[in-house]
Amino acid sequence: MMRLPRLAAPLLAAALLLSGCGAGQAAADSAADEGCPESGLQVSVTPTGEAAGKRFLAIGLVNCDDVPHVLDSYPNVGVFGGNITISRDGNEPESVTVDPGGALIAPLAWDTVPESTDEDTLTVDRLLINALPEYQGYEVAVEPSFELYVDQVLDLGAWQNPAEDAPPEPVETETPEPGPVETGECPETGFRITVSQGSAAMGLRTAGIELVNCGEKAIEVNGYPVVGVPGDGALLDVEVHQGSDRITDPGPTPLTVEPGDSISAGMLWRNKVESSDPADVVNATRLVMTYAEGAPTVVVEPEATIDLGTTRYLEVTAWR
Repeated sequence: MMRLPRLAAPLLAAALLLSGCGAGQAAADSAADEGCPESGLQVSVTPTGEAAGKRFLAIGLVNCDDVPHVLDSYPNVGVFGGNITISRDGNEPESVTVDPGGALIAPLAWDTVPESTDEDTLTVDRLLINALPEYQGYEVAVEPSFELYVDQVLDLGAWQNPAEDAPPEPVETETPEPGPVETGECPETGFRITVSQGSAAMGLRTAGIELVNCGEKAIEVNGYPVVGVPGDGALLDVEVHQGSDRITDPGPTPLTVEPGDSISAGMLWRNKVESSDPADVVNATRLVMTYAEGAPTVVVEPEATIDLGTTRYLEVTAWR
């Protein structure tokens, strides 16, 4: 079995955005237009493109019933013919609720089959889809059809809400104004960093970062905070992206932080859990931070937990 690669979800999201309002949402909309079956759930599929040697398809589901349906975290997908395997790793039974009129999408990805190959292939023009625990099979046509190796493994993603995953409008973060040095012992590094609790607007988490020069020498900065999440004996594998199009980012600016002065920055992340394994979930109560690569680090306890979920991704803005 194969788990959907971490790269697949961003690539699928990019493919959906190429179609303006999103191919995944279009798949859900087209399902709604075809009438409501007795089950109350309408399913459709929409090819969404190709990237990095993979092809992508969005499975769309609409609840056209007048009552909510509680589904498993993954659909069940079958291919007619061959020995095709489609992974549903980490499935959580009856864990996703879709309200009347609500829509979900699930990404399906596979390695592209070259046009000329000596291996046996299968032309796929329809899929059999179950929105478990409903056991009514939805035989759905796929246009255009695509080729698979007869023993190919496909990667299936969990149900996602396209409305929640739409790109949010930029939001402002609240960062402290420069002020006097706080009382208390100054670390040997000569500076103190605090991470204040922010907001959860638009389904996103934000926090303010403040650095106070409590030492005796000026600190020169020109860039972004350096943030790490400590684990058992080493930093966790968390991607920290410099810059953001969702919170205000002034960009790198040369700054001199004199003793007693302070600077600030913003931090943004999304709490999303797409695994049933608790080991995949990151809820950080401590951070390892500094003002620039190669500078001394300090351990910071944020005012609120940095709950990255399984995204393992956060964004920071430049110092200002």
